[in-house]
Amino acid sequence: MIINTEGIVLRQRKIAGNKRIIVIFTRQYGKISAGTSINEKGRSRSALALRPFTFAEYELFKGRDAYSINTASARRSYYSIGEDLDRFMNASSFIDYLDKVTAEGEPLPALYDLSLEFLESASRAEKGADTLLLAFIVRSLSILGVSPELRCCVSCGKSLDEIAEQEGTDSFRRFSVTSGGIICAECAQKEKTEGNALIYRPSFDIIDVFRYFQSKPLRTFEKVTLRDDVVYMVKKVLAEYTGRYLDADVLSGSTELEV
Repeated sequence: MIINTEGIVLRQRKIAGNKRIIVIFTRQYGKISAGTSINEKGRSRSALALRPFTFAEYELFKGRDAYSINTASARRSYYSIGEDLDRFMNASSFIDYLDKVTAEGEPLPALYDLSLEFLESASRAEKGADTLLLAFIVRSLSILGVSPELRCCVSCGKSLDEIAEQEGTDSFRRFSVTSGGIICAECAQKEKTEGNALIYRPSFDIIDVFRYFQSKPLRTFEKVTLRDDVVYMVKKVLAEYTGRYLDADVLSGSTELEV
């Protein structure tokens, strides 16, 4: 069967016979691994269509057990990402994350659209691309069904107003990776006594930061970056969170994790 699709190249690997397996994230079919004998050298549209950071069109032959690429044509190559080390490193982490959280043959159209939005913004980012990556990951959590609880205590359900009245607004700075969201002082203490607790207390309101990421289009972060200390702490929290709930930590290599 012949199918036509557009997609984002995630990775490739060489196989026998001078062929390659290209892993493509598509809107309609999810992640696809497809074999090809197209020569990736040169600057032709078909060669560019086999490289990471490329959005392309593909004609695929779907066999009983595998896909193969008949033709490929790059629609957009985000080559400018590679012209800046900060953009390149964070975009590489984006590709790694996307590969880890997607499964073969399972469409995630909202994540696909968000991914194209990320690549467009990453190619134009003028400031810290790490903030853009963090915004993408936070936005992706709701699509993947593992968004943290930010409306109340994740353990007892106590509202933010109740927590603030009892403990003060700085209580919103307590975030439990173990339970998956904001946690009140009483529940945090119980969690600690039970062992294996992983609770962070940033010096800023983490609810505000996460909601800021959730509410703004990614293009917002092409020219805007958070303070270094905020970026550092959010990376620590998200590294543990995505590692625990998605087995997809791509951030811990950029900071030493300390609770």
